[in-house]
Amino acid sequence: MCGIAGILAPDLTQGEIRALLSRMTNCMVHRGPDEEGFFSRAGVGLGVRRLSIIDIEHGQQPISNENGSMHVVSNGEIYNYRQLGSALRKQAHVFRTSSDTEAIVHLYEENRKECFQDLRGMFGTAIWDESRHRLVLARDRLGKKPLFYFHREYRLIFASEIKAILAAAPELAKIDEKTLMFYFKFGFVCEPSSIFKQIQKLPAGHLLTYQSSQAKLIQYWKLPWPTSGESEDSHQNWTERLDELLQDSVGLRLESDVPLGIFLSGGLDSSSVFHYAHRAGLHPLKTFTIGFDQPHWDESKDARRIADHFQTEHHLLNLPEADMLCDLPGAISTLARHFDEPFGDSSALPTYFISRLARHHVTAILGGDELFAGYDSYKGFYFAETHRLLPSFLGARLAPEAIQFSARFLPSSHHYSALRLAKVLRQSGLKLEDLYFEKMAAVEGETLKRVLSPDFFETLKSSIPEHYPSDVLSVLRMEAPLVNRIGYADIRFRLLNDMLVKVDRMSMASSLEVCSPFLDHKWVEFSTLLASDLKFRRWQGKHLLRSALESALPPENLAKPKKGFSVSLREWFRTGLRDWVEDYLNGGDDDGVLDKKGIQVLLRDHSQGKKDDSAAIWILLMYVAWREQIMTQLPK
Repeated sequence: MCGIAGILAPDLTQGEIRALLSRMTNCMVHRGPDEEGFFSRAGVGLGVRRLSIIDIEHGQQPISNENGSMHVVSNGEIYNYRQLGSALRKQAHVFRTSSDTEAIVHLYEENRKECFQDLRGMFGTAIWDESRHRLVLARDRLGKKPLFYFHREYRLIFASEIKAILAAAPELAKIDEKTLMFYFKFGFVCEPSSIFKQIQKLPAGHLLTYQSSQAKLIQYWKLPWPTSGESEDSHQNWTERLDELLQDSVGLRLESDVPLGIFLSGGLDSSSVFHYAHRAGLHPLKTFTIGFDQPHWDESKDARRIADHFQTEHHLLNLPEADMLCDLPGAISTLARHFDEPFGDSSALPTYFISRLARHHVTAILGGDELFAGYDSYKGFYFAETHRLLPSFLGARLAPEAIQFSARFLPSSHHYSALRLAKVLRQSGLKLEDLYFEKMAAVEGETLKRVLSPDFFETLKSSIPEHYPSDVLSVLRMEAPLVNRIGYADIRFRLLNDMLVKVDRMSMASSLEVCSPFLDHKWVEFSTLLASDLKFRRWQGKHLLRSALESALPPENLAKPKKGFSVSLREWFRTGLRDWVEDYLNGGDDDGVLDKKGIQVLLRDHSQGKKDDSAAIWILLMYVAWREQIMTQLPK
């Protein structure tokens, strides 16, 4: 709901602090188009751009405590603020607003650094405690809201977006080449790193205190580790607990002083959110769906079935392929500008378009996120674990031969099947931690070697594992059911660094707040307690969720498999966008990172149908667009 920024620099005057804050917040008007606010003194200042959701008239930030000794700016929403406010008023705290942000500053008065344990919501928050000359930064447990910072000796700069930090200190725009190498492999940047060497991400579930020029990082919440997988309760009891938690989680997120809507794909996740919002009394419901003219990607009929079932005010944005092809060059530049880092998940494109549609009608919207083993990748992991085909060294040797056999003896329609088989053979016999990161990779090693300059690739290829989260590695190696281990890894790796980044940046590009009931921390903790067979059974995910909603949703939607929010890049890069892609990649990046000749071979092989390298091409496009949008627009 906001973009926040701040500076601690004892050598700067109040006027200098105020001027820098203004430059920083001006970079984030899209995060807070309604108003701006500042607190500044010599050496310290906070700034905010506000998107008004709660207490529109009086909830201006920064917000102070009763005697003005503590000041808070916050990006996000605190869903249990009414309960917190009621308890704090009984402790003689005086509230001047009805906003959720004010609860934070009074709670900090009571509990200091422990206050974040009591917050239920999504937030990137900064508190300046003037009496102690202490700054406290905090980020929500799942990392739904971003917070970046730079710290060196006596100076600290923070903001909701990297571009705001660079507006105050453009000299920090020095690329971390190890992080860039990781991006080329996975298509995103993994916290706590950013694409710039001296700018860090505050990790999810952490707070940072800064006092007397000393910064201290503290973890206040940990994702529970996977259980043994043995259910100690009846199926009926688990179902009832699930129902209660979702009703509570969705109900809390309906608190708003602005129009609310729901992203509706017609799949189980979004339909579940819709059902509980309807049950909680949100009427009439506004729902939003994208329609594609490619049947494989289109989910509009499934969404319409739910909309008709509950009689919603339904909005459909049809995106014909021809229109998307025309819009794509401009859209890529827009995406790169809002991500601040290279970001290679192509589902950002439809996410941007549907957010733009929704913002014409609502200011805040509910969405769903995957925690119940619904993606096809779980089937792949389960197959690999239960059907070890060959030792890894033998599979790696046979994989090229499978491809050559396909090229010589099988029709072209079978070629992609042969490529998939070759990939399975290469991965056969890998340890789970190696298999996980191989499956999560967007680009294979041989492809990276082809498109990156030899010096860059050979120097940095071994640095990729340095960015793997240590807790994810530990969980993947532990003795616990496979589904639960993969679920933990997905939350801490893919969800945190890819999916949540995508939703936050693309919704905020249109000044739209997205709330995710499935990412309430109480719901997440509940999901980790579940036995694996309550999530994944008979090659199908979300077993318990399907059971809980059996009588509430149409059977077709209950049975609908999980679909990614994707577009048809493979065909676009062979047909309508082929020449543009070639020109764009040839014209961009002259810093010695990319191998132009290798890229030409990649594009040729893709256009001839020898391989599907659409993911690699998109990652390259977004890198070049990022350099063009971010690096060339910095103050000289």
